[in-house]
Amino acid sequence: MNRLQCVFISILAPLLILTGCHSSENKAPEPVNVEVRKVALSDEKHDFSYSGIIEESETIPLSFSSVGTVSKVLVSEGTAVKKGQLLATLDDATYRNAYEIACATLRQAEDASKRLTPMHKNGTLPEIKYVEVETALQQAKAAAAIAKKALDNCRLYATTDGFIGKCSIDPGMVLMANINSITIVRIAKVYARVGVPENEIASVNKGEQGTVTIGALGSQPYTGTVEEIGVVADLLAHSYKVKIALANPGGRIKPGMVCAAVLHHTSGAHSLMVPNRAVMIDEAGRHFVYVVDATRQKAMRTSITIGNYVRDGIEIVTGLSVNDLVMIEGQHKLVDQASVRVINR
Repeated sequence: MNRLQCVFISILAPLLILTGCHSSENKAPEPVNVEVRKVALSDEKHDFSYSGIIEESETIPLSFSSVGTVSKVLVSEGTAVKKGQLLATLDDATYRNAYEIACATLRQAEDASKRLTPMHKNGTLPEIKYVEVETALQQAKAAAAIAKKALDNCRLYATTDGFIGKCSIDPGMVLMANINSITIVRIAKVYARVGVPENEIASVNKGEQGTVTIGALGSQPYTGTVEEIGVVADLLAHSYKVKIALANPGGRIKPGMVCAAVLHHTSGAHSLMVPNRAVMIDEAGRHFVYVVDATRQKAMRTSITIGNYVRDGIEIVTGLSVNDLVMIEGQHKLVDQASVRVINR
């Protein structure tokens, strides 16, 4: 190799290297292969499971209106009772004597009125004397009625059909007035009370169906309907009380039994749904997905607001529209505006 050739090579080599580097820098990156799923409305009703406890449909506390000593208790806890049935009595000797005194006073006042009324009509009895007689009669009638009411209050009757849920009195006990003595519960209809989280309570509606299973009864399913939805959340659990009404004609379902309930409500129905794997979370905890720009074959990072997690994916509240193409495979390799190639299997 002569001197001229060496000079030529020394000049040409750097040019070739620069040309190669420039060509490499201008080369476009390869598109990322991705799979997509079209965003669609979900028409399926979804099932949500909750745990709870059985409650009676109604609780009626009963008490004596009079002070006294318990004489008899005719029922015990669990006893079935009918409306008007005698449940317990107080010793009524004092009240009976008071009633007899009031009745004697009433008879005396009635006799005086009967004798003096003709004299008043004939004008032989002064008006003031007649007013005194009639006043005494009215007072005697009122006193007799009060005494009769006090005597009747020594007997405690069932105000409705049901079962004795609690009996807190025994013969010989001295009771104050209006202290709860016997509680009647009605269980021809019972409630399964469950706690529904705050992010699901808006999807629960009165009248929708639910299925309740009770472990103590062999997990037999019972179908009921939502009758009550609470409006005040539990401060600790952040859940709302929901009551599912269940028919209980045989009385097998008892208050206090633990149960599991499934509500067949419509959360997610007619809402946008995407597969779970399509949703990603950034370093700030915000949710986003990658959507394909079909015209430019680019990936667009799109912020979203999610709703409930359901069986076929995640409910999308904001950020997407029907027929958007959301990436479900390959999105972890992407950045915003990256080139993509859709290769759905």
